[in-house]
Amino acid sequence: MERNYNANFLHQSLFEYNPDIVYFSNTSGTLEKMNEVFFQKLGFTYSYEINTIDSLLPSNFIQMYKEAFYKVLSGTPQNFNIKFIHKMGHIMDINLTMMPAYLDGLIHGAFGIAKDITDHMEAVKLNTYLANYDSLTGLPNRRLFQEKLEQAIIVGNTLNQKVAVMYLDLDRFKYINDTLGHTLGDQLLIQIANRLNYCLVENAVIARLGGDEFGVLLTNFYTQQAKERSKSIIESLDEPFLVENYNLFVTTSIGISIYPHDGEDSLTLMKNADSALYKAKELGKNNFQVFSSSLNAQTYKIFSLESSLRKAIELGQFELYYQPKICPSTYEIVGAEALIRWNHPEWGLVSPDEFIPLAEETGLHIEIGAWVKRTACTQNKSWQEAGLPKVPVSINLSANRFLEKSLITNVIEILEETKLESQYLEIEITESSLLENEKVVFSVLEELKSLGIKVSLDDFGTGYSSLSSLKRFKGLIEVLKIDRTFINDLTPKDTADSNFITKMIIQLSQQLNMKVVAEGVETVEQLKVLSNYNCDLIQGYLFSKPVSATEFEKLLRKGILMPEEMNSIEHKFTDYDKNLRIILENPLKTTMTLTQIRGNKVELGTMDVLIEEIQTKRLQFLSNIKLAVNNEIILELKTEILSQLVNFVGTIISIKEPKPNVFQYVLEYKMEKSELANITTALDKFGAALHEPSLVSKSSFIQADRYAFFNKV
Repeated sequence: MERNYNANFLHQSLFEYNPDIVYFSNTSGTLEKMNEVFFQKLGFTYSYEINTIDSLLPSNFIQMYKEAFYKVLSGTPQNFNIKFIHKMGHIMDINLTMMPAYLDGLIHGAFGIAKDITDHMEAVKLNTYLANYDSLTGLPNRRLFQEKLEQAIIVGNTLNQKVAVMYLDLDRFKYINDTLGHTLGDQLLIQIANRLNYCLVENAVIARLGGDEFGVLLTNFYTQQAKERSKSIIESLDEPFLVENYNLFVTTSIGISIYPHDGEDSLTLMKNADSALYKAKELGKNNFQVFSSSLNAQTYKIFSLESSLRKAIELGQFELYYQPKICPSTYEIVGAEALIRWNHPEWGLVSPDEFIPLAEETGLHIEIGAWVKRTACTQNKSWQEAGLPKVPVSINLSANRFLEKSLITNVIEILEETKLESQYLEIEITESSLLENEKVVFSVLEELKSLGIKVSLDDFGTGYSSLSSLKRFKGLIEVLKIDRTFINDLTPKDTADSNFITKMIIQLSQQLNMKVVAEGVETVEQLKVLSNYNCDLIQGYLFSKPVSATEFEKLLRKGILMPEEMNSIEHKFTDYDKNLRIILENPLKTTMTLTQIRGNKVELGTMDVLIEEIQTKRLQFLSNIKLAVNNEIILELKTEILSQLVNFVGTIISIKEPKPNVFQYVLEYKMEKSELANITTALDKFGAALHEPSLVSKSSFIQADRYAFFNKV
């Protein structure tokens, strides 16, 4: 009896003396008991006014509450934040705890304790607002602007998009502030903020960085668009501002920096935009300047590269990548080309086309060339000592480096130093090298031949030499590399002009006992044409892109590389894997979105793309957005096929640019087997229906030119 009394007493205390809302509802959700605080906090007077908690909830919270309530009835307590509606209509933030109510071992309902956290949440919102927004203008402040800039850089890096930072400073504002007072100055700033907001595009971010300084962030744009936007801002301030009966005229100076050209992090971009701003002020104010615009942009970059080029080797910024050369009949790796990369701290990945001419002008090409030869030979010898297949590695020499007096001496020293046999070093030269001092060219070629080093003529067909001129170098130049421009244009039809040129190069070269390497091979169709022409070696993304030394070692261990496209065809299909391929005469209009980047879910909106070809494992589509080939970027494409919404999820594995600013991608699916099976079924029906106009009309085809389509997007 005493135990029951104590239980009742505790039960009563829980309800009557608790400072928070307390209630009991039975298993059907009906309220049977509420404490006085319940009525006080929620504005009710009588219990019959409210029957269930559901009636207190905004509609978008009802389902969440019901799910939690059912979990409590199954014996699991719940704690979560939710919103209640006060009798007078205003919203209350509530932290709700629900517990199962047991009697004789059975659950008869749920106890609820609801803590009013409205004031706390308002304080959190206010603190968040004050931390991120300017209290005067309501614009984002410097902190939030920098945060959004850092997010834009991540997206820009992932999607290969530009980001512009515009730094605005009001001209003569300090004079107005000092003359007419800070109160009037504040009112002027509010009007300026409103006008800037009005003239900027929706996806632009504008912030007050402090005082009379503003920042603008533009994403996914062309450089010319940033300049046009700056002009619009300047023109928008031409009209006077009416403040307390004063007509005030204000102009602005703007500095612009652009990612990734002017910096790869937010601080650098802000600093460089600020530098450009001061240049704009120097030039008379009321204008805009792009970072380093006081110099020619290329001159500035050259100066920057030259300044850091001298220390690049010392700082370990150079790296060699290796692209395999493949025998087309056996798919064996029979060689590799070493390609230098400069990981520049300011300009990112700088191509050798940019810094090698500079190195030659400054005399650094000898040191860099020696580094390339030594690194390539050392690495190759290391692979051989590890028991990997012995293959020659070729290095590139420009005309200047090829004719350098110290070349032969340097090659001999490096071969002796690394103990690499000369037959495993090859040298690739450009056609322009042959047009220099012919006597010297013959001498160098003969010395290299005497050392047992093969010489290749790179990018053949794009320079000034002719096939007939090669006869003079017969026996000295042993390999010709057909330029990728001819390879790109190859077609299955043997009558095509590009096929004819390629075929003639191969046939005449072989008559001169020269081997032929086709570079830039990206498709199985190109491989088949080249194999039919008896091309000796294949190099291109079809087998492998240039990879680091570590990755190339893995390829060497394999020994044989199957073409990437064949890998997806020649594997064993499961019973749902039918090698379907549907090439669309009229492409399918499709919405595309990025769903995941580096393991993180993202919401970046949708964009229109066009599907040109669909297979069971991959599809091909066009877009005017440049995306990265990156297996950590997951895309989702949705289109209508025969009145059914079909989803394709996967990653981009290749990219081409068939027309300026229109990109062609191959998407490889990353989907469950059941989803792939559904796609195969849908494609079966789709393929059969392509000849039935009434059914095809139920799909999202476009009739316009596929490239013109993107001019309208």
